[in-house]
Amino acid sequence: MSRSRVAVVALIVGLLLTSGSANATRPVRLTAGFDPGARLGGASALNVELHVDARRRLSSPVTQVVVWFPRGLGLVSSGLGLATCRRPASEFAAVLVDGNPAGLAGCSPNAVMGYGSAIADVRLTDGQVIPETATLTILAGPVVDGRIGLVVFVDGQHPFAARLVYAGELRAGRGRFGGAIAFDVPAIPSIADLATVALTDLRLEIGSRKIRYYAHPASRIGPYHPDGIELPPSCPSRGLRFRVNLAFQNGTRATAGAAARCPRSRRR
Repeated sequence: MSRSRVAVVALIVGLLLTSGSANATRPVRLTAGFDPGARLGGASALNVELHVDARRRLSSPVTQVVVWFPRGLGLVSSGLGLATCRRPASEFAAVLVDGNPAGLAGCSPNAVMGYGSAIADVRLTDGQVIPETATLTILAGPVVDGRIGLVVFVDGQHPFAARLVYAGELRAGRGRFGGAIAFDVPAIPSIADLATVALTDLRLEIGSRKIRYYAHPASRIGPYHPDGIELPPSCPSRGLRFRVNLAFQNGTRATAGAAARCPRSRRR
């Protein structure tokens, strides 16, 4: 084999190794998609999944998650969040275990906008790391400065089974994005001397078909499943673009993008 050919082969191998290494160590990975039967111009649940690389999350926990969605996605006009969930400020970033009601803590089921799940690393002061699984319920909160607030209930499943409440909001569009789902993941002061909690994986299903609304008795309409998020009538050839921005406790930030496959056109 000639020297020039050897050099070309070596260059190609080097590029492949570099690309594979970069993909393997990405600090954040994001995926987004819709229901299998989704149609353009119709309604669907929005499914978002996030993964934070181990080295990144162990160096500093995530303190804020902002998921930007594309223009044409009718989240605000979807009919989700008919009611408002109001929680006292003392509940946010506090561990709620004993003496607190389960479920929606008194909030109307008509405020539910989606569900999800999460995995977090609980790092004890002795260095031991224990993964904790949890389920999430996302509800519409009060409107503040023209922005719809969000209330995120986190129900720990195993092994700690603690309950947390986080605050968030729906942000206005910017650039090519139509808006964002944002919520804080602050440190928990009551366990600061015992452990730190670092988000590992997050899954959100906004507009899930599992949501069940109960209309006001005066309307004479029984329980129903609200429509999901309104989809645009057309879709770019490369799919609908999403982006996530993460803030970490040490002041650093990370971002990742994803493209959701275009749903099929509506049948005439």
